[in-house]
Amino acid sequence: MSSHYIKNFKSVLAFGDSHVAGCELSHELSIEECLRNNISIETADEPGKQLAFPKIVADALGVPCYNYAMTGGSNARSLRLLVKALQDHPNSLVLFGYTCTDRSEFYYPDAGDFLGRDKDNFIQVGVQWDIVGIKHPINDLFIKHIVRFYNDLEEVMFYSQCACEKYNSQIIHLPLFLERVPKIENVFNYEGYENYISWCQAKGFKQMPFYHYDIEAHRELARLVLGTLNNRE
Repeated sequence: MSSHYIKNFKSVLAFGDSHVAGCELSHELSIEECLRNNISIETADEPGKQLAFPKIVADALGVPCYNYAMTGGSNARSLRLLVKALQDHPNSLVLFGYTCTDRSEFYYPDAGDFLGRDKDNFIQVGVQWDIVGIKHPINDLFIKHIVRFYNDLEEVMFYSQCACEKYNSQIIHLPLFLERVPKIENVFNYEGYENYISWCQAKGFKQMPFYHYDIEAHRELARLVLGTLNNRE
């Protein structure tokens, strides 16, 4: 990809979970308030998105950033939101973060406060909540009786890449966790490490109370992404 093509990006679109959403980067609205049901997860995420690596990349390119990531979000959620986002913002750079495949989502519009429900009434379920000690009857049921590990990253990557090509957008696949990474075009190279978490650990970035990495990790990741763009033909 040439520098000339980079200048033609109209926006940066980001998808993924809490690592892409910049969870814990800002204390303006805390994740604790969200867990008390005082604010939505999406509201809690918003300040961190202004500091996270997609925004840094977008600012460097001089284009707006639309970050659709959400704390606790699944790959299914990211893929569901991708096509509409591309329709609204074609000719974009897409930063697609792939989270664990033991997460899922389901539509549940019934009244009530539900852990991990977004504004579209889809509840995000999986071990991500259990890891940090958060209990909820729906999620507990999912973990105990429904979830089965299935590495579908190659399928999700294929669908997301096809969608981006249709809307004249360039995707960078960003594996976030320790899973087998498919050999597919445009998978990001974390300086030789398999995924974001392995890279952060190797680089010694500071880890925060809910296991996310600090602003220096986001700044360095943005630098690597921009370097990857500049090096592509």
